[in-house]
Amino acid sequence: MKSLEPSQRTLLFLIGLLLPLLVACDVARAFAPLTQVATDNTVTYVVQPGDTVTLIATKYHLTIEQIINLNSDAYPALARDPSSLKPGWVLQLPRTSAFAPTTPEASQVDLIQASQQIVEGINNARAQKGLLLLRTDANLTRIASDRSSHMITRNYFSHNDPDTMQEPLLRYLQAMRFQYRYAGENIAEIKNDAGWVPPWLTVAARYNATDLANEFVKGWTNSPEHRANIMNSNYRRTGVALAASADGRRIVATQTFSD
Repeated sequence: MKSLEPSQRTLLFLIGLLLPLLVACDVARAFAPLTQVATDNTVTYVVQPGDTVTLIATKYHLTIEQIINLNSDAYPALARDPSSLKPGWVLQLPRTSAFAPTTPEASQVDLIQASQQIVEGINNARAQKGLLLLRTDANLTRIASDRSSHMITRNYFSHNDPDTMQEPLLRYLQAMRFQYRYAGENIAEIKNDAGWVPPWLTVAARYNATDLANEFVKGWTNSPEHRANIMNSNYRRTGVALAASADGRRIVATQTFSD
């Protein structure tokens, strides 16, 4: 869905006020392996006993998808089930984390505070319906962070990976060996549509954390599909994370759910 459509486009700086709020909702299903190959900007890593894809990703500030993408050709089982990682495997890792979340300082708005306020807003909505409050889960928050960052850096907005058209959520849950019966995801974005936007009119400059959280909560709770996830009585845990583009013109939010 979209919001904040302007009625006039006569002055160039006003074009920066275009702030579509797009939202979509789905539940994880199945995946296909990715086949991207390693480049010269990679280093090798020998998997140690006790390693998991999640631990390696966290240690080197990578996303799970980055690791799988670079190594699915050499280790097809990794793409099918990330928990199949074995000691002695030689993985290719990026030298830098291209998909790392943008920091609050870079985006001019406190994304961590906004994400916390989103959880509070969602729980307020659940409480009004007599539902149990969702508790924040570190693993679900990590997944939400990876998802939001990936959509920012790859410049897409979807529950599906643009290369495979499959959903990453199940892959993340598998990689973490996350125990669940029900899982789901809500995503949303606010962005400037104009080709040029003055720095003082970017999304990150115009919103504070509270206003940003309110926009995302309002968008999700007003959408029947997203509200169904929010009010799902099977869900007990959640994770919320935001990521912003370096120029502050786009902010993406992801909320993950599980029982």
